[in-house]
Amino acid sequence: MNDERMSERKDVEEGQIVMPFYLICDVSYSMTNDMPALNDGVKRLRRAIVAESVVDDVAQICVMTFSNDAKVVVPLSQMSETAIPELAVEGGTNYGSAFRELARVIEDDRAKLKAQGYRVFRPCAFFLTDGEPLDRDWYQTFSSALHYSPKTGAGMKAHPIFVPFGFRDAPEDVLRKLAYPPEKGKWYQARTSGVEEALKGILDVIMKTVITSGMSAQTNKPAVTQQDPAPGSGITHGDAEYDPEWI
Repeated sequence: MNDERMSERKDVEEGQIVMPFYLICDVSYSMTNDMPALNDGVKRLRRAIVAESVVDDVAQICVMTFSNDAKVVVPLSQMSETAIPELAVEGGTNYGSAFRELARVIEDDRAKLKAQGYRVFRPCAFFLTDGEPLDRDWYQTFSSALHYSPKTGAGMKAHPIFVPFGFRDAPEDVLRKLAYPPEKGKWYQARTSGVEEALKGILDVIMKTVITSGMSAQTNKPAVTQQDPAPGSGITHGDAEYDPEWI
């Protein structure tokens, strides 16, 4: 949903809940041969959400890409109100660009939604990458941009539940550090030999997580419930691990 469409919506019921989800896709040059599989998977995700009207009403999705830089390709919106453009390969793998842009976009989206009268649930960010970061300060950037300390009140109070998905050359130790916050975040790594198969399994987990979470809004106890990978998918997963030094 673009800014103009957001400003034009007049039918918001005061207190209506929105569950924001951010899909952040690695489009670095190593993804050159895999973009058709990524594009097909993202479009399949959209179709699955649109098919569930309850989920489409509650879950709003933002699609971002990152390489040397990060950008929004689909602003936060109901999937039924937007189309997914073709994602294209770009440059290197700079994690920090994605973290900084995600923090900025979440704060902007939250302010706009609240101004419209929505009740905004904690966002969830799905981070898809096939490689290790080229920026050496990626963890410091992640911590400063997206961490929050309940003890001191420092950091990003509206921080997302950050869920990294790795495949091909993405290191497991990096994924473990990115899962956040400690009591909610999970990491996933696809160990299948084929990237197309890996992306299908990853996007299936994301699809099931969004649909299950969106359905939970009907119970008046909405929750982001991260789903397990399908048996035989070749995807391993685990709970967040973090260095308290950065909290």
